[in-house]
Amino acid sequence: MVQDRGIFLSILPATRGERRLALTVVAISLGVFLVCLPFAKQPILHIDAFIPAYAATVTINDLITAVLLFGQFTLLGKRGLMFLACGYLFTSLMAVSHMFSFPGLLAPAGLLTGGSQTTVWLYMFWHAGLPTMVLLYALRGDADMPGRGGVAIAAGCAVGAVLAVVLLTTLGHDLMPVLLFVVDGVPYYTLAFRIVVGAVAALSLLALTAVWRRKSHSVLDIWLMATMCIWFFDISLSAMLNERRFDLGFYVGRIYGALAASFILLVLLLETRALFSRLAGSLERRAGELSLANAALQESEGRLKQLNETLEQRVAERSSALEAEIAERNRIHETMRETQKLEAIGQMAGGIAHDFNNLLTVVMGNAGFLEDRLAAGPERQAAGTIVRAAERGARLVRQILAFSRRQAVKPEVIELTGRSTELVDLLRRSTRGDIRIVADFPNDLWPFECDAAELELALMNLCVNARDAMPSGGLVRVHACNCPNGVAPDASGAGSRVGGLVPNPDGPPLGDFVRISVTDTGTGIAPEVLAKAFEPFFTTKEIGKGTGLGLSQVYGFAQQAGGAAEIESAVGIGTTVSIFLPRSMAAAGAETAESKAATDARTPAGGSVLLVEDDEDVAVAAMTILGMIGYRAQHVPNGGTALALLLGGEHFDLMLSDIVMPGGMDGLELAQRVRRHFPWLPILLSTGYARPAAEVHQAGFEIIAKPYNAASLLDAVMRARRAAAGANTETA
Repeated sequence: MVQDRGIFLSILPATRGERRLALTVVAISLGVFLVCLPFAKQPILHIDAFIPAYAATVTINDLITAVLLFGQFTLLGKRGLMFLACGYLFTSLMAVSHMFSFPGLLAPAGLLTGGSQTTVWLYMFWHAGLPTMVLLYALRGDADMPGRGGVAIAAGCAVGAVLAVVLLTTLGHDLMPVLLFVVDGVPYYTLAFRIVVGAVAALSLLALTAVWRRKSHSVLDIWLMATMCIWFFDISLSAMLNERRFDLGFYVGRIYGALAASFILLVLLLETRALFSRLAGSLERRAGELSLANAALQESEGRLKQLNETLEQRVAERSSALEAEIAERNRIHETMRETQKLEAIGQMAGGIAHDFNNLLTVVMGNAGFLEDRLAAGPERQAAGTIVRAAERGARLVRQILAFSRRQAVKPEVIELTGRSTELVDLLRRSTRGDIRIVADFPNDLWPFECDAAELELALMNLCVNARDAMPSGGLVRVHACNCPNGVAPDASGAGSRVGGLVPNPDGPPLGDFVRISVTDTGTGIAPEVLAKAFEPFFTTKEIGKGTGLGLSQVYGFAQQAGGAAEIESAVGIGTTVSIFLPRSMAAAGAETAESKAATDARTPAGGSVLLVEDDEDVAVAAMTILGMIGYRAQHVPNGGTALALLLGGEHFDLMLSDIVMPGGMDGLELAQRVRRHFPWLPILLSTGYARPAAEVHQAGFEIIAKPYNAASLLDAVMRARRAAAGANTETA
C-alpha cells in the first residue's frame, strides 16, 4: 500500500470548483433531456451502424475504467474501488452481449438469443448492474481489504455474473416474464416491462442518493453522482418515455449511456496526467531543495561561530537559526514525500502494463483466430476491428511506459542507410494516399545504437502527427545527417524551436550524434503551443483523435537512448521534429537475411510446444495462436510441473513460458534450469511487464512482449529456434 494516499482522486476531497463543474454537466444534460422529452416517440432514420458503434464505445470505455480501478484497488486496498471495478467490468461485457443479441444486427433474430425477450432482458440486467455496484460502494466502500489477491476473484465474479445472465435470458428464456410483444412488426411494451424498467430507474436514483448521503465527498464521489444522473436519463429516454426502437428517445438515451461510460474514465485519465506531471518535476525539485538545504546548513554553521560574541546576540540569532532549520527540515520532508509519490506511480504503471497486456493478449489472440477462420463478411470485419483496437491499446501502454522510462529496451547497432526502402514502406501505412513519403539518408551516415522497435514507433508517431497537420495532403520527408560534436547543419533556421542538444560551455564536447528528422509541409505549430509539445497528454486534437502521448514517447525514447529531441516549426510553412542519437563505433552485427533463411530451412516447421502460463485465459489464447502457426501445445500452470514433465522424458520442440508467475519458480529461473538439463531445447519467454526484460536479455534468452499476434509469435519462435541451433552448433 502507498503511504501518501492523498494523491489519488478516489480519496482526495472534492473542491468547490469540481462540484460546480459536475453540477454544470448535470444541468446541461437535464436541459437536453427536457428538450428531447416531447419528441422521444418521434421515429427517425434507422441507422444499422449505430448499435455496434455505441456498444464498442461503452465496452472500451468501461473496460479501461475497470482496469484503472482495479489498479487503484491493488494500491489503496479500498473495497469500494473493487465494487466499482466489478461494476464497470460487468457493464462492458453486458454491452457486448446485448449487441450480439440485437435483432437484425448480426442475424435476423440476433446472434445470441433464446427468443424475442432476450435483448430486452439483457438491457434490464445491464442497466441494473452498475447502480447496484455504486450502491455497494456507497454503503460498504470504506472498508479495507487485501488488494492483489482479490482482483482475480472479483473479476471472475463479474464474468460469472455476465455468464449467468446470458444463460438465464437464453436457455431460460421461456421462464422469464414477457416484457414486449410485436404486432404487425411494431413492438409494444407490457405492464411487466413498465414495472421492471421503473425498478431499474429507481435503483439508479437510490444509488445517487446513497452516494450523496456520504459524510464527505471525494472527486470520485462527485462524478459518480453525475454518472448516475446521466444513467437515469439514459433509461428514461431509451426505455420508459420512447415508443419503439430507433425513435428519438432510443438514440438520445443511448448517447447518454455513452456519456455515462466516459465520466469516470476521464477523471481517472486526468488523475494519471497529474501523477505524471508530479513525476516529471519531482527529481528537479528534489535536487534544488537539497542544494538549498546544504547552503542553509553551511550558513547556519557560520552563524553559530558569531553567536559567541555576546549573550544577547546569541539568543536572538539562535532563535533565527532554529527557525531556518525547521523550514529546511520541512522542505526535506516534502522532498521525501515526492520521492514516495514517484515510486507509487512506477508501481501503478507497471501493474497496469502487466494486467492490461495479459488482457490484450486474450483479446488479440481470440479475435485473430476468429478473423483467420471466418469467411468474408460482417463477422470477420468485427473480429478485425477488435484486433485493431487491441493493437491500439498495446501501443498506448508502450507509449506510457516509454515516457516514464520503464519500457524495456533491446539496443542494437543500426545502419539506417540500408533500411530506407523498408522504413518508407512501414511509415506509408500510417498515412493517407494523398501524402507522399520520401527518405533521404546519405551513404556516409554513421551507425548508432538504440532499440529498433522504439525507433520505428517514434518515427510512426511523427508521421501520424504530420498526416494530421496536412488534411489536404502533402510531403513528408524523413532525412538524417551526421552531427560532429553535437553540431547539426541548420537547413532553414526559420520558425520557433524547442528542445535539442544543450552544449556545456565549460565542460567537454557533447560527442558525435546522428540526427534523424521528419519534416512536413503542414500548418505548423504556434509558439505558445510549441512550448508544451513534449508534455504528456498535451494535445490540440479533438477529443478521441489523440492521446497526447506521441511526442512524449519520442522525447522519452531519445532521452533513454542518451540523446535528445527537438521541434522546429513555422506557422503556415511546416514542422520538423528531430531525434538526436549517439554515434556508435561498433559495426552493425545484425544477422543477414540469407543466414536467417538458411537456418530456417534447416529448422522444421511446426512441432510440439510446452506452454507454461498461470493465467488460464492467456494460456487458451496462446494455444490458439500456436495452432494458427502450426504448433501443438501442452499447457501446464507452473514451472514445477513443466520441469517434471521434461525430466520425466516428455519430448518437446520448444518451451514457451511466462516470466511473472506466482509460486516459488518464475519463468527466468525455469528457463535457466531447463537450459542446464536440456541445452538443445529452444526456449522463448513472454511477459506483459517491462522490468524483467533486461534481465532476460542478459541471460541470453529470447523474449516476446505481450500482447502478440500470430505473425509476431512465429517470428519470435523462429528466433528462439535459430538461437538454439546456433548454440548447439558451437557446442558440437
